[in-house]
Amino acid sequence: MKNSENFRGLLVSNLSEANAIICGIPFDKNASIGSGARFAPDHIRKLSVMIPPLSMNGYLINNYKLYDYGNLNSENFEELQGFCKEIYLKNKFSIFIGGDHSVAIPTERAFFDYAKSLNKTPVIIHIDAHPDICDIYEDNIYSHATPNKRSLDYGYEDKNLTLIGIRGFEEQEVKFLAKHPLIDCFKATDVKKLGVNALSQYLISKYKGDEYAIYLSYDIDANDPAFAPGTGTPEPFGLDGFETINLITSLIKNLNIMAMDIVEVSPTLDTNDITSYLAIKSLYEILYYLQEKNAD
Repeated sequence: MKNSENFRGLLVSNLSEANAIICGIPFDKNASIGSGARFAPDHIRKLSVMIPPLSMNGYLINNYKLYDYGNLNSENFEELQGFCKEIYLKNKFSIFIGGDHSVAIPTERAFFDYAKSLNKTPVIIHIDAHPDICDIYEDNIYSHATPNKRSLDYGYEDKNLTLIGIRGFEEQEVKFLAKHPLIDCFKATDVKKLGVNALSQYLISKYKGDEYAIYLSYDIDANDPAFAPGTGTPEPFGLDGFETINLITSLIKNLNIMAMDIVEVSPTLDTNDITSYLAIKSLYEILYYLQEKNAD
């Protein structure tokens, strides 16, 4: 649902004038519990009309422009991977709005190929309540519980996968992570103990440098259900909105993050659009820090 009033003055109609591309992937057939994330891209666009382009601290976002690529409506992941490759080749910051987390399978595979074409090392930072590293879940190799395993299968290295906010494990994931100690897995309890600043400094020291191309995958259920009730797999004992956005913006400011997704927002499961607004306001904070970084 493309509309010139969406995102309150941030959109441009000419791709050459844009700093970033935003694209919806309205797909949730691989969700295991609650569905409805397929409605998120258009719902977020609709609600964005009511959000002025300013950060939470009142800083204007006026020099960072978005081009709305519309929705990728295919259910074929190979086809979606091809579409994503076309978007990356525009050489703009790329933002994908899901959809369940399985949409990260094609976006991350296309990003791997894109990073390699730039002679950079592809990295995934995965902020989520769940590791999403099952090999098969509910007899489905493309379940939303499998994207990190599919990315590793595609060529990402263990040492270049970081999981943050984890607190809902499958037994097979615990066993897999025990056998793959180079995968950094920061549980929600680790984040609470370390603090966001210490965690972000660790990641900055690990991935600082232009040789890395980083994909940030943000599942809204990384937030405690008190802050994000509208999601298909709510998991108690999570992070709060300040923790997630402070972590994300710190990484945006300091690392070569080139693409990201926001997934698992389900408007049909939400209460008073709390979760959708969290996604939109998080996006605006990210855009503000991208604007500041772009100005340096």
